[in-house]
Amino acid sequence: MTKTIEPVEPHVLIIGAGITGLILAQALKKEGIRFTIFERDASLNVRSNEWTMAIHWSLERLATLLPAEVYRHMEEASCNPAVPIDTGGRYPIIHAETGRLLAGVPYKRGLRVPRSKMRALCGQGIDVQYGKTLKDVDFSEDERSFTATFADGTVVPGTLLVGADGTRSRVRTLALKSEEAAATTPFPIWHMNLTVCYKDAEKAQFVRRDFPTSFLALSERSFHAFQSISSMPDGPEHPETWIFHLAMAWRGEAQHDLSQKERLAIIKEKASSLAEPARSSFLWIPEDTLVHKADISYWITQPWDNRGGRMTLIGDAAHPMPPYRGQGLNHCIADCFSLANSIKGAVEDCNWSAAIEEYEKELVPRGAEEVKCSIENGIMLHDWSKVRQSPVFTEGFRPMKGHDAYETNTNSAENLRLAEVARGINVKT
Repeated sequence: MTKTIEPVEPHVLIIGAGITGLILAQALKKEGIRFTIFERDASLNVRSNEWTMAIHWSLERLATLLPAEVYRHMEEASCNPAVPIDTGGRYPIIHAETGRLLAGVPYKRGLRVPRSKMRALCGQGIDVQYGKTLKDVDFSEDERSFTATFADGTVVPGTLLVGADGTRSRVRTLALKSEEAAATTPFPIWHMNLTVCYKDAEKAQFVRRDFPTSFLALSERSFHAFQSISSMPDGPEHPETWIFHLAMAWRGEAQHDLSQKERLAIIKEKASSLAEPARSSFLWIPEDTLVHKADISYWITQPWDNRGGRMTLIGDAAHPMPPYRGQGLNHCIADCFSLANSIKGAVEDCNWSAAIEEYEKELVPRGAEEVKCSIENGIMLHDWSKVRQSPVFTEGFRPMKGHDAYETNTNSAENLRLAEVARGINVKT
């Protein structure tokens, strides 16, 4: 027997309660627009894999999307709460074998966040329907609504279906009407993530000594070694409890049948030739540490059938990309900002088709170009002969040229003031 929820228009259905889906939910809640958000997993952070992400050029957009009472806790969700959002600086890229600085990629404002803490922050006050796997969508002939069916028999009517369901999006497959067209392409790279606690204050302080939050080490042997603070459970005063996010990657087809012990042995062999602090960051990894293999893949954004403004994509469902230019979460936030405004307009004038078309007109070329750029950057960063040609060296962390109308069409000083007000800071006007 199926369970049916009667519709009350408008009703936005968000598929996927990752960070992107939760940010959009917060924005709609803030505007008083009815939504329901569905997640196939059984709980918020059921998956054990952890990693960290940078937020920089999209930070001001995020401040307008989240309620003030949520955004004011952003610094608490940071990997290193001791470094304020407004500090800015230069992200260090170092020569792995010598430890010398290759480049300091500048950013004006920003922070790095762990996936779990960011997801928990964005989930505050949001009622997520867990254990809901989307099965199919039936679009009505009146071109104004649809009915979503879930694997457990739940049937939910709505007016807009938003696919925020990640890299291997079910909604993307429905929108393209083809599993082949929606399929991602594997990125030919070994990429391994680790969450590490050294349980030793001196070791933790040593590997963090020169770099307060994170660094990227590029090796002449054409691999990268990344280290970042992930969280400080008991605060900066207790380094023995600090948790780090480590990653290592190199070109080649991954051998996913290797054991945890074999994966860690490969990582430590590569780390043995590195300079400090990268060398000790990896050689000190406890032997019982889980080594998560990451299946890096991409899909170059292309137009899809939005069924007259009743279906669209957002975040990694719209532009899954390799993570090697630090752009993924920033583009997800930019999507939420653009889509939330489009939905607000559609609610006001009842023209969903025009609103979603306008959203996708900006999203598709932006997403396609960034995915291509991230692929190029990922290849070059893992080819020592081409490292300095990579977009992270030539473009930094800025969005691709021509794809940040927010910066040119808004008053940056006013955006900064509003962001600070949202965080509860007294600002002179």
